[in-house]
Amino acid sequence: MLKNLDSSATEADVETQIVLPLLTDPALLSLSRESIKSKPYLPPKVIGKGSKVRTGYVPDYAIYKNGIPVAVIEAKAPDIDAGKGYDEASLYAAELNRNFPEGINPCSVILSTNGIELLAGMWDSSPYLSCEVSEVTSSSASLDALSKYFSDYNFELAAETVNALFRSKNFSRPFNQGSGPAQIISKIEQNTFAAELSPILRRYFSSRDHNDDPEIFSRAYISSNEVTSYDRNLESLLKDRIARSRDRIEVKTSKSRADDFTKKLSNLVQSRPASGDIQIVTGGVGAGKSLFARRYKELLQPASIKEKTYWSFIDFNTATENLEGIEEWICKKFIESLQKEGAPIDLRDARDQERIFANDLKDRDAYYERLEGISSGKGQLERARDIEQWRVDPIKVAAGVCRYIQGDRGECIVIVFDNVDRRDSETQLRIFQTALWFMSYTRALILLQMRDVTFENHKNEPPLDTYKTGQVFHISPPRFVDVVKRRLELSLATLSDEAPETISYTSPSGATIKYPKSRAGEFLSKIYLEVFERRSNTAQILEALAGRNVRKALDMFMAIISSGHTSEDLITGVAIGNDRKSFPEYRIIRILMRQDYRFFSESSGFISNIFYCDKNWSKPNNFLCPEILFHLNGVRKVRGDNGQMGYVAIQRILDEIGAYGYPESDILDCTRYLLERELIEADSLKTSQLSNSNCIKTTASGWAHLRILSNRIEYLAGVLPTTSISDKVFRQRIYDSMQVEHRRGYPAFKQMTQNTEYFYSYLHEQFQTLKSHPKYWDSKKNGALYILNNLESSISFAKRETSAPGTQIDWLDG
Repeated sequence: MLKNLDSSATEADVETQIVLPLLTDPALLSLSRESIKSKPYLPPKVIGKGSKVRTGYVPDYAIYKNGIPVAVIEAKAPDIDAGKGYDEASLYAAELNRNFPEGINPCSVILSTNGIELLAGMWDSSPYLSCEVSEVTSSSASLDALSKYFSDYNFELAAETVNALFRSKNFSRPFNQGSGPAQIISKIEQNTFAAELSPILRRYFSSRDHNDDPEIFSRAYISSNEVTSYDRNLESLLKDRIARSRDRIEVKTSKSRADDFTKKLSNLVQSRPASGDIQIVTGGVGAGKSLFARRYKELLQPASIKEKTYWSFIDFNTATENLEGIEEWICKKFIESLQKEGAPIDLRDARDQERIFANDLKDRDAYYERLEGISSGKGQLERARDIEQWRVDPIKVAAGVCRYIQGDRGECIVIVFDNVDRRDSETQLRIFQTALWFMSYTRALILLQMRDVTFENHKNEPPLDTYKTGQVFHISPPRFVDVVKRRLELSLATLSDEAPETISYTSPSGATIKYPKSRAGEFLSKIYLEVFERRSNTAQILEALAGRNVRKALDMFMAIISSGHTSEDLITGVAIGNDRKSFPEYRIIRILMRQDYRFFSESSGFISNIFYCDKNWSKPNNFLCPEILFHLNGVRKVRGDNGQMGYVAIQRILDEIGAYGYPESDILDCTRYLLERELIEADSLKTSQLSNSNCIKTTASGWAHLRILSNRIEYLAGVLPTTSISDKVFRQRIYDSMQVEHRRGYPAFKQMTQNTEYFYSYLHEQFQTLKSHPKYWDSKKNGALYILNNLESSISFAKRETSAPGTQIDWLDG
């Protein structure tokens, strides 16, 4: 229980020995720790008047519930009157309440103590409780008096009452009326230019697995010395900014060599550790780790290694989600792949079966001899039965095959644990643990793919702390522009061989345009140059949306070529070099937003709606997603809460975004949405589940949505039909615009600009309500202001009042 402090105690002693135990001890007030905010969280205020004015005053603690300040606590040293702290807390509460409309005073209770005396009361009156600290015990009248006001239940009730007053009602998405639901999922035909070329183009521009395709790993691989540099603005997001291990080695490749990797593999082949070995290879999903492993096996291995090494590829994309029965599954897939990759074994051959199980058979020779002595042929029958029983046991077969190849034949086995990096961190660690078992069981070399974040965050914890070599190979992804260029070169060669002699397509006017297949390459090449070589933000947007995922990059370029939003007239204009018909940025954005759909939705393309909100939230608001993204983008170059660049703990997000008045439940739901849309990523690498122990950071896509797309009329107007909006008149206007576009077949720029102006007014009104909360009142920079500035800039540019959108100094570039 609490005891009075003596005069030698400090204010810090009062905080740690009196205030925090009083607030959190289950036998006392038992308030939730998450609701107790300390000085770094609280906005400074000017309190007092005249000669007693204090600038930048912050109390020691405040209680926040669902983004609403409900109580203020002040601690003083024993030699300072507790009444002084009570007066300061009262003035601070008054300043917080001043931000809210007249008659609404959420910060209603205050408490002050100097470690000896304790005062508690309402913010605008004298203390209703004055007692000594030692009088506050688990069964005392003083505690009962405190608990009447200082309780989670009362605080939550007070916050909910205030939030209900600010809660915008009747949120709904504009398309949810009339024929809107059918229209939003309606599709359009591919452009006729791409129709005849699609079979060939999809061979090279799709996210399907190309790792086993000799044409891809031999002719389309981007060697490290061929990768061009990133745009400066994207460098901090697209290049790895994690705290790297000193033993991390970047895999350098040329067209015929990968020297560092070869040196490591050669050493292992020569030394052949008795217990096997594991080599970790890190890199992001889609960075090309699988393609590198295949290319190395087929093309880059020196003859000295190749002649005595056999490979097996185990694809963990096909493993069960919960890894049930993983040991048996790994052994089965290992054997299947080893035979497919050309190892000198045939499990259907009787002699190979005896070679594989030679040790097991030898162990039972005495038993077979005894059976043979009892009855001729009985020993041979039992021997055959044993072989058949072992043959159908994958774990037994795996051990036998490895013993035969690596022991009897004196050769090596390399096993690639492929696509492990696509699993969340927890699952990756479980697979690593299983790999340790498989390594000791087979005594083979295992190449295990893992995400950088997983390795760096857990390398000093079990099971990664058992990693023997300590050396990690890393593979950085090639740039979007490099991949597309190489795939385009391949597709042009194939078009020359396989495309019809004459290719035709139909223009919007109905005219049929025919051209020889030799010109198809010219068309595609000029589209590439238009998208990537012209001085515009288009390539930057594509790079950011793709991130480090090469598969996603290929899908995006295929969408640009084939989408029905890419008109045939536009393609013709690009092909003949008509500048007036260039591939404009807005068109690329429209394609990436809608792809094969008539309108944008969350399932229509590669772009997401950062104005998303759910009508079932406690306080629906269209600024919550931008606020989270703005905060994360602002710290992307700062060492984070988990030691890695840009990562912020979920609890800190709840604290810092909650200070703007957003309920924690809304923040968590919004964060999950951003995670699923890949605008942020979690250090757990889960794509839908988050806990307060997780850390998150912005992705390049999240940066591009906030920094570039929120400044573009095409994006702003395009997301409106599926954006939850509380203004009924504005919703109807958007729906009417949908009908006009549906009849016309394309959006009118003037109408899009007008809708964006209405959107700005709607959001500005929403922002005025948000400004009632202390954090918004004091903040000079925040996500809401950033978005409003971007909308204003895009509207001015659309009206040609400025030379370009986003020309002002951008807060995210600071």
